[in-house]
Amino acid sequence: MKQHFEIIFQTLYDVGRAVQVEAVAQRFPAARPLSFQKWRDTPESLLLPLPLIVPLESGDLELPEGWSSVILQAKVYEEGVITLECRLNITGELTELHRIRHTPLSQKGRELTTDQLIHAQFRQFRDQIDDLIALDPEASDKIEREQYRLFCLVDPVRDPAGFVEEHQAYLAPFLLGEDPDDVLHASQVNLTLKTPFSFHEDDLAIFDLDRAFLINPRRDYEDLVLILEHANYQLLELRVLDKLLDSWLDEASRVLRRTGKNRARFELNPLRSLSRLSQKIGRLQGLRLDALFLLENLENSSRIIGDYYLEQVYDHLCLMFNTQGWKRNIERRLELLENIYTMTKSDSSERTMVLLELIVVLMIGLEIVALFFPPH
Repeated sequence: MKQHFEIIFQTLYDVGRAVQVEAVAQRFPAARPLSFQKWRDTPESLLLPLPLIVPLESGDLELPEGWSSVILQAKVYEEGVITLECRLNITGELTELHRIRHTPLSQKGRELTTDQLIHAQFRQFRDQIDDLIALDPEASDKIEREQYRLFCLVDPVRDPAGFVEEHQAYLAPFLLGEDPDDVLHASQVNLTLKTPFSFHEDDLAIFDLDRAFLINPRRDYEDLVLILEHANYQLLELRVLDKLLDSWLDEASRVLRRTGKNRARFELNPLRSLSRLSQKIGRLQGLRLDALFLLENLENSSRIIGDYYLEQVYDHLCLMFNTQGWKRNIERRLELLENIYTMTKSDSSERTMVLLELIVVLMIGLEIVALFFPPH
C-alpha cells in the first residue's frame, strides 16, 4: 500500500570557529532567523542556539516517480556550524524507504543521490560565504560532519504502536542501517524498537543513531526536528573539540620531548630556551581556556529542566550518542593540559631561580676577586 512520507535529511558541517550571521543575512535577502515557538509542553524559557535559515535553489531537478518535491535550505549557526537540510515529499511503500538515499535524481544531465546533492549544495553555499567564516588555525583542513535522517509517515494511522509492531521485521533493520531482508533476532528487534515516544494518541517517534521513524499526521514535528538537530550539533562540536585537544596534547608532548632531547643546548642558552618553552606551553593554556568556554556554552545551550516531552527525547538522544562520555573525555584532556602547563611553569620557575642564584653567586665572587685584586 502506498503512503505519504516527508523525509528530512540533515547534514551538519563544522566549518570554523565562527560565522558572521548578520553579514550572511544581508547577502541573502530571503534568509530569516529561526524563531523558537512554544511547542508541546516545553517552557518558553528553553534556550537553544537558533540558526539563520537560508533557502537554497535546487536547480532543475528531474524527480523520480512518486516524488512530489525537494526543498533545500541551509541553517547557519554563529558558532561555526552549517546544517544542510533536504526535505523530500514522496508517495511510496513503507518497505521501500531504505532505497530512498540511493535513488538517483537527474540534474542537468548528471545523476546525483540525495547525499551527493546535499554535499554539492554545501560546497556551493560555503564558497558564497567563505569570506564570512572565521577559521580555527588549530583545526585540520578536513571538515567534520554529522548526518541524520528522519522518515515521517504523515498519513493517519489508527494505532501507531500496533503499526510499528506489525512492521517490526522491516523497521528494526531499517533503523539500524542493515539490509531489511536480514532476519534479526527478536532481542535485537525489541532493543531497537523498545523506546517509542508519543505525545498524542495518533503520533509516535522511534530514534536510532542516525535514523528516526515518525508517525505524525498532524505534521507538528518541527520541535523534534530542532531537538534532533541540536543533539547532533552538540555531538559534532564535542567530536571536533576532542580532536582539537588530541592535537594540542600531541603538540605539548612534542615540545617537551624536543626540550628533553636538546638538554645540552638548553644548558648553553637557558634564558632563550625557557622563553620559547613558556611561549609554546602558554599558547596551549590559552587554547585550553577557549576549549573550556566552548564546553560551557554547549552545556548552557542544552539545559531543558523538568519532566517535559522534549527533555525526555533529548535525554534519550544524548544517551544514544554517549554525550556524557564525550564530555568526560574532553574534561580529562583539559585536565591533562592543565597539569602539563602547571608542571612546565613550575619547572621553568625552578630553572629560572637556579639561574638567578648562579648569577648572584657569580657576582659576589667577582666582587670578592675585585677586593683582593683591585684593577690598576
